[in-house]
Amino acid sequence: MHMIDPLKSLLGLIGKSPFKPLSEHAEKVRLTVWKMSDALNAYVEGDAAKVEALYHEISELEHQADNVKHEIRQNLPSSNIMPVDRADTLSYLKQQDDVANSAENVAQILTIKMVSMPRPVKDAILKLNSEVLKTVEEHVSASNNIITVLDTAFSPEKVKIAQDLINKVDAQKHKVDVTKLEAMKSIYAHENELGPTGVYQLLTLVKELGWVAEHAESSTNRLRLMIARK
Repeated sequence: MHMIDPLKSLLGLIGKSPFKPLSEHAEKVRLTVWKMSDALNAYVEGDAAKVEALYHEISELEHQADNVKHEIRQNLPSSNIMPVDRADTLSYLKQQDDVANSAENVAQILTIKMVSMPRPVKDAILKLNSEVLKTVEEHVSASNNIITVLDTAFSPEKVKIAQDLINKVDAQKHKVDVTKLEAMKSIYAHENELGPTGVYQLLTLVKELGWVAEHAESSTNRLRLMIARK
């Protein structure tokens, strides 16, 4: 006689996985970050009108991510009918939502003041942007994989794959840290050309870009905790 999994039985009754909306939220966050990247490229090119237009698109995407977050919070089942702790899931969700929040902050910074940059500074900031994007993409990949695991079974093979994906996020975040330092050094190396306000603007930008990746790593580490408890 086959044992009935209570979670599967419940999900069969309600017809909806409690984890699927987390993937929807991750996708909204990913789209927000990609729009942020578009805005940053426009900023480097000196296109203030495009930056402003993209900022409004980013704000709307961040608002949509917030709405998904609120819906998840309201409808997430209690811990006793979930395979992982509800508090861990909500902590993961908060950090993931903070990725979109920081992406919106980056876009907002871009609208404050246009700074004419020498080529080495442009290249350093664009390189940092690229590494941040990779971190977010690695996070979303890990997130989607682990959500699939949560919806099926915690087999050792699937858990190993999930852990490897989480480790890739950590490794990628380290690249962001290295690139962020390079960008800051480049800004200071050209402070005479940039001027005091230009230096301040770009340092603020670089720091907030770093937070986008920081929140992505933190959210992924909440996933690590969720599967480690099993």
